[in-house]
Amino acid sequence: MTAGTVYSGPHWQRYATTDTDQAHAFIRRSLIDVNVRFSGEGPDGAGLRTVFTQLDDVGVNRMHYSARTQLQTAPAGDLIVTHMMSGRYAAARGKDEYLLRPGDVVLILPDHAVEVDFTDIDTFNVRLPRGLLEEVASAQTGISGADLRFDSPRPVSARLGRHWIQTVSYLTRTVLSDRALMANPLIAGQARHLLASTALAVFPNTGLDAQLRHPGEVTSQALRRAMAYVEENTDRALTVAEMATAAGVRPRALQLAFRRHRDTTPTQYARRVRMERAHRDLQASDPTTGATVAMIATRWGFTHLGRFSTDYRAVYGTSPSHTLRT
Repeated sequence: MTAGTVYSGPHWQRYATTDTDQAHAFIRRSLIDVNVRFSGEGPDGAGLRTVFTQLDDVGVNRMHYSARTQLQTAPAGDLIVTHMMSGRYAAARGKDEYLLRPGDVVLILPDHAVEVDFTDIDTFNVRLPRGLLEEVASAQTGISGADLRFDSPRPVSARLGRHWIQTVSYLTRTVLSDRALMANPLIAGQARHLLASTALAVFPNTGLDAQLRHPGEVTSQALRRAMAYVEENTDRALTVAEMATAAGVRPRALQLAFRRHRDTTPTQYARRVRMERAHRDLQASDPTTGATVAMIATRWGFTHLGRFSTDYRAVYGTSPSHTLRT
């Protein structure tokens, strides 16, 4: 699949300008508010070229900017993760300076002003809203939104930095390449939460160290309430926080209860239920009327057909296509 194919479709918008002020205005609109200290245009002016889209409240863009620019970011609250593909990019906060090489990822700290100096950059940027990060961090660790902080632009490790790149690349080539998938609330919700969970795992933050000393006990009745809520809302992208609210317990406590009593997680349980619904649809559908495995899998939030087929065979002992035919 070529880069042009990845960024094709009406849901991907394009913008280009050689005017410096317009280029800076675009950066402020799509990424983060900045105070420009210096901008040295090349022979073609600012040389900004970008393609961008929205996955609900998550912003994604591929941007090439040729001008030499020095700026200071303004604290925004939202999280911006940049994958450096080429060019020169340096970020500094106080005495801590981080020089990116092609292939590196960096976090523009959401709660701090950061000095940035770049020249002729090609980057892939993801902007995650603060509310989404707080929701996912609370469900995973129990930390409150006010206590969630990111203090370093560097990934925890080079391996986790590569994991971020692989996750974004996978979503770009699957969900973000298909307007219908992006419009599917179940799939869009899963993609948003995957990005937030990955960011929380990749970059140092207070949620990584959060420990709940007393997550609370979950009764069998509360666990059944959570499971019933999943059964009734399988067509939506459910969060652990929603399931916990329905059960009347804390998210962390619900996670521990699922592991202790069901040997799974709330998210994995919801996926299992969606697999069951897909199985029922495959049994009830007639391929001669145009029904396909891909259509049914997508309906229940499974975007990777090969992985769906593998998991389906592991559960039911046959392929989804065989179930549909018979």
